[in-house]
Amino acid sequence: MFIYLSPVKMEPLTLKQAILDQYNLNEQDFEKFVLNRTLFLRVKLIRSIVQFVNPDFLFNERRLIEKTGRSIDLKEVQEEVDFYQHKYVVNFIMKEALKFRLSGMKLIRLAHKVFNEEAAKRPKSVV
Repeated sequence: MFIYLSPVKMEPLTLKQAILDQYNLNEQDFEKFVLNRTLFLRVKLIRSIVQFVNPDFLFNERRLIEKTGRSIDLKEVQEEVDFYQHKYVVNFIMKEALKFRLSGMKLIRLAHKVFNEEAAKRPKSVV
């Protein structure tokens, strides 16, 4: 397991901070950026209409993004995605069969890419 450290503070680097740094985003743009990268296309196309009718439609997806944003490694991201899929996707026809949700696989791929790029930036330690 790899834990990525923030170069300035020597604290574990969270997924949120890594994404903000790599994509030059403001903190306010984090959720919107991750939603746009991970929602299935059909949800992106009708999101504004659905949210007008039901503003809480993507509540669990937003909560998942918030929780994974605090993750410091890929294992934590995977655990949060697994919990989300088990609790909020399985047996919900709108979310499971019709895929009116975010893609856990896209979120994991994004986290993997970001964490790997952060690891590549770090100097290799010589033991």
